[in-house]
Amino acid sequence: MSRVLIIDDTPEYIEMLGDILSDYEIFAAKDGKKGIQLAQKILPSVILLDINMPELNGYEVCRRLKLNKELQNIPVIFLTANEGTNFEEIGFEVGAVDFISKPFNTAILRARVSTHINLYKLQSNLKKEVANRLKEIKNLNKEMMYLAASIAEMKSKETGLHLKRVSSLSYLIATKLGFSENEAQELKMASILHDIGKVAIPDHVLNKPEKLSQVEWEMMQKHAIFGYDMLKESDFELMHLAATISLEHHERWDGTGYPKGIKKEEISLVGRIVAVSDVFDSLLDKRVYKEAWSPEAVKSYFQDMSGKQFDPKITQILLEDFETFLETRNSLEI
Repeated sequence: MSRVLIIDDTPEYIEMLGDILSDYEIFAAKDGKKGIQLAQKILPSVILLDINMPELNGYEVCRRLKLNKELQNIPVIFLTANEGTNFEEIGFEVGAVDFISKPFNTAILRARVSTHINLYKLQSNLKKEVANRLKEIKNLNKEMMYLAASIAEMKSKETGLHLKRVSSLSYLIATKLGFSENEAQELKMASILHDIGKVAIPDHVLNKPEKLSQVEWEMMQKHAIFGYDMLKESDFELMHLAATISLEHHERWDGTGYPKGIKKEEISLVGRIVAVSDVFDSLLDKRVYKEAWSPEAVKSYFQDMSGKQFDPKITQILLEDFETFLETRNSLEI
């Protein structure tokens, strides 16, 4: 049963409206403040609001309702004995959807309340449907990004788990740096593609167990540029973020990294974050060219490389909460 909230300082009108609208679940408040509190509690399908009330008049109550994210879409119908058009102009400006004049015409009152409740339900259902579809599309995009990035991992005989671990570790760093949830989630998604450029590296270089020759090392370094070139022309901002990460996650704080040799804050913050996440996971992982390092050895390495290979602030975040990062990484190992 739909809920109707009546906010009116006249008990007789509340009783009358309750009788006319007996097909609905009726709630009532005799002043604006209590009406707003009650609206937050019951989330009605429509609010019938008197204009002329002491303390908070109907206009101010409506304005406050529209500032509340939970209540702003609930239709507000003003109840008024006022004459003229000025009160209607003000009412529509503060967010009302309709007006019903006192004394009430029973048929008109029922029809208007029914119409606005049905419209509100339809809009709410449409928003839920859109939200569900957007969630599906977002999940599909995420899966497609994992799939694309996994191609590079498969070429290098690694598993997609490295991608997920770097993604989750980058998200963790971002939250500790004060990123908003949306920003951290975008980084989490974009970082999946940090090594996509490896698809363009020859297999004999990518999977060589011995030390690479100078020519082979120079070829390997090009994967950062290859990834950037693959992603930079996209129409989507998330891909632009991924392009930056691909290009800069092998740059070093001291300027001795590749491919551009930039240093410190010249390197994007997202590039510096993923640089830490990528190396942290890679060192703990067994690769074709090395055995897995112990956590103690990894911790010691980051202590030594702070301010050299890695941003010292990000390194400090990792070292101060090393066990949490280790647990996060290990939880995605299987």
